[in-house]
Amino acid sequence: MSGKKRTVRLLTWLGVAAVLVWTFAPLYWLLLSSLSTRVQLLSTPLRWVRLHPTLQNYRMIMDMSNGTGERFIYAFRNTLIIGLSVTVICVLLGSLAAYAVARLKVPGKNGIVLVTLATRMLPTIALVIPFYVIEVAVLPRFFGLNLFDTKTNLIVLYSSFILGLVVWIMRGYFASIPRELEEAARIDGCSPLQAFYHVVVPLAMPGLVATALLSFLMAVDDFILALLFTRTENAFTMPYFIYTLGGQFLHEYNQVAAAGVVASLPPVLLALFLGRKIVSGLTSGGVKG
Repeated sequence: MSGKKRTVRLLTWLGVAAVLVWTFAPLYWLLLSSLSTRVQLLSTPLRWVRLHPTLQNYRMIMDMSNGTGERFIYAFRNTLIIGLSVTVICVLLGSLAAYAVARLKVPGKNGIVLVTLATRMLPTIALVIPFYVIEVAVLPRFFGLNLFDTKTNLIVLYSSFILGLVVWIMRGYFASIPRELEEAARIDGCSPLQAFYHVVVPLAMPGLVATALLSFLMAVDDFILALLFTRTENAFTMPYFIYTLGGQFLHEYNQVAAAGVVASLPPVLLALFLGRKIVSGLTSGGVKG
């Protein structure tokens, strides 16, 4: 191997190492903080190794005697309910809409897709005031609906933001499936819905899995909407619960870190076991169509 190739290889590995450190150092510090006492965490100089780790922070956030444990259970349950509901709605409606756009002759369908995707281009905070006015003033007054501080409210809000992305990804996936397969199913006596369910859906399963996981992760990770549209344990999620652990004058950063570790377990486990499906589904749906 020539000296130039060795230099290039060395620089490549150094770049990879730098990216890995940049990625995993914050995660390691989060885990380390969750296993430290408040004194250890705030002492200087910072120590990247704990000789005497403790699980006290995890016990504190799950302690039923001071109400924290009950709020933790409410938040974790609400997060799962909202995340799974958003996933089902977005995958079901998004796949049907994407299939219609990819296969049917709908006038102006490309414009519809672009407008739908444009909802992802707007920052969430830009739509907070309109949504707030609609929920607080318009819906209760004219329709008698009070959705504020409910899980249904967050499910509708998250679905409206995520649905456009699901349609965009699945449109590319459905467009890559040969029409001849559906036509063969129609010849065998399948209705359009049966051809979609028995032929198209199995072939598009990697894309459906990817969009389902993406929808779930985007729903459970949101903080802004959960902060502004919830007030009680009835609807708040794990990001909001972590926010409430910080007091006005005393911040228990070690307990915040412990709650962060627990909240990150579902996304991390999903990424570890289904990471390849996410990547293959997103890349296939993003470059075709």
